[in-house]
Amino acid sequence: IEEVWINGDTYEPTLRVIGGGKAKGICGSGLISLIAEMFLVGLLDKAGNVNLTIPTSRVRESAHGGEYVLAWGAETDHGRDVVISRVDVDNLLRAKAAIYAGFTILADQVGMTLDNVQQMFIGGSFGKYINVEKAVQIGLLPDMPWEKFSFLGNTSIKGAYFALLETRQRERIAEIARRMTYIELSADNSFYEAFTSALFLPHTDMHRFPSVADSLIKRAA
Repeated sequence: IEEVWINGDTYEPTLRVIGGGKAKGICGSGLISLIAEMFLVGLLDKAGNVNLTIPTSRVRESAHGGEYVLAWGAETDHGRDVVISRVDVDNLLRAKAAIYAGFTILADQVGMTLDNVQQMFIGGSFGKYINVEKAVQIGLLPDMPWEKFSFLGNTSIKGAYFALLETRQRERIAEIARRMTYIELSADNSFYEAFTSALFLPHTDMHRFPSVADSLIKRAA
């Protein structure tokens, strides 16, 4: 499952599966999409708890806490329910909190805020498939206009190609490396504070995510 939409009235999901066919599980981009949808329709609270009072059979208690059923066993490739549990949500919240806290502290170190950022480059092949709107809604990416995000694909391989094929590019890479400053985030107390604040959907400070606050108000209206 690579993308999910949830009906706010019935809490029924609509799924898009990579390559079509029956669902086997859920990939990273699908998990981001799912968490965002669950949060916006009230299936998840800010702390990532599943709302077990929602009137749908897709919400249930399990050995791992509350969970939501994405696809029933009869609809899947392996005959088992595909679910998202509280453990899954916690793992994603920790990962996204570390990422958000990381670039927040990096901005602080150079005397900037995220409001000053003119362009955000996202590397890695995984980044090509992230839905920016959903990533903002869970607090993985900062709340800024979509045109400020640029997806660069597998930048490490591109850099290796340049280094192997052109001497001038190798010299440029070496010069960039000499100018870089290393920041040990784990040794910075402010990182832990930023990480803790980002462990919620989308963040403890909703002023950082005005578009998400607007979406929640519209859904509640």
